[in-house]
Amino acid sequence: MKKSGVPFLSSIIILALFGVQGTPVMRHGRCSCINPGQGTIHWQSLKELKQIAPSPSCGKTEIIAAMKNGDQLCLDPDSAAVKKLVKEWEKQISQKKKQKKGKKYQKTKKILRASSSKEDYIRDHFTNKYF
Repeated sequence: MKKSGVPFLSSIIILALFGVQGTPVMRHGRCSCINPGQGTIHWQSLKELKQIAPSPSCGKTEIIAAMKNGDQLCLDPDSAAVKKLVKEWEKQISQKKKQKKGKKYQKTKKILRASSSKEDYIRDHFTNKYF
């Protein structure tokens, strides 16, 4: 390596190390939900429900509801209606996962049936019975 390349390479490494050290871990340094809403919403109008755990930048649990119409609402995590909504949402998500898992199993089962009948056909029609 040339003599001029060594200082250049070492300076790049030093700058990279300082850059990694200075990266903040916090989310923007504040809470995402300043005033959580008191209203109730129906779980069928939800697109996504995010639960954000307490962190050094925000000491409270935050629940953000993304609606199907594009709106985002902050919900009060201590409200009984919101707790019920979260349970219903988690129930719906787990049911969808079970349905997807069942569909994968059914497709695999059909493929196995088709391949076994194909193997039977080949064995019955193309094997040499004289040897």
